[in-house]
Amino acid sequence: MGLSPEYHKYRDGPWQLWVLQEKWSAELWQSVLAVITEQSPSKHPQTAQLFWPPDQLAATLYLKIFHGDFGWRALKDIFRQSKAVRSMHQTVALSRFNFNVPLTVAAGEKREQRFLRKAFVLTLGVKAQSIPILLNEHRRADNNLTLLEKRHALRQLAIEIRRLHELGFVHGDLLPTNILVARAEGKENRFFFMDNDRTRRYPRWMTPALRRRNLVQLNRLPLPGITLQDRVRFLSHYLELKQWGKGERRLLTWLEHKTRQRRRECDAVDVSGSFRQLMRWDGQLT
Repeated sequence: MGLSPEYHKYRDGPWQLWVLQEKWSAELWQSVLAVITEQSPSKHPQTAQLFWPPDQLAATLYLKIFHGDFGWRALKDIFRQSKAVRSMHQTVALSRFNFNVPLTVAAGEKREQRFLRKAFVLTLGVKAQSIPILLNEHRRADNNLTLLEKRHALRQLAIEIRRLHELGFVHGDLLPTNILVARAEGKENRFFFMDNDRTRRYPRWMTPALRRRNLVQLNRLPLPGITLQDRVRFLSHYLELKQWGKGERRLLTWLEHKTRQRRRECDAVDVSGSFRQLMRWDGQLT
């Protein structure tokens, strides 16, 4: 599946660029390039904010910068597009199926003798909050979501992730921090899928293990106001269950085991106690 015709591909020196022409300009490119040049090499992507145009009515842009790898990863990058460009393609693909994603303004990669040196993806900010921040702000304002609102939102999110998986998409890192929520009075919640550089689309028969990995990622973090019953309720909506059978209970047991494993490996916490205690929010945002 190709890009939308609004995207224009061109070269500027060592950079290959893909840009949304209606939002791109030579001046914006110079600002992006200046930020990229300031960054020291890093194994991990770096994210910077830009305000463009630079005046009081500026839009917020997010610039995610990737640095070239070494060794066998650098060799692999010769034969594939950068994470930045893959992110752009996947964001376009998701938007075509009416998923909420940040608008990609531009992506680019810099190569020397085909070796990837740097890459970037530039996206337009969205007026939304990550799931942990949203839940925490409601708690701090003594304005907790009502039980009905919370259960409705859980059902909405479960249906949206099920639709994502049914279409063959698997998110690369489906943590609650990578899902933003836009709420408006009298309107349905809108869930935005962020950080899509590792999102992929496969034939659906290839994805069962990857879908389960997404469920573990989503389940890993304790969240303000989210109970163990809420997590089970979410899974029930995701699976479209009328009643729980042996297969679904085995999945619950597997999810608990994997969640304990990931909390120990990623969060360095003691996982020997009850699962309810392990997943109880302790007042700290990850």
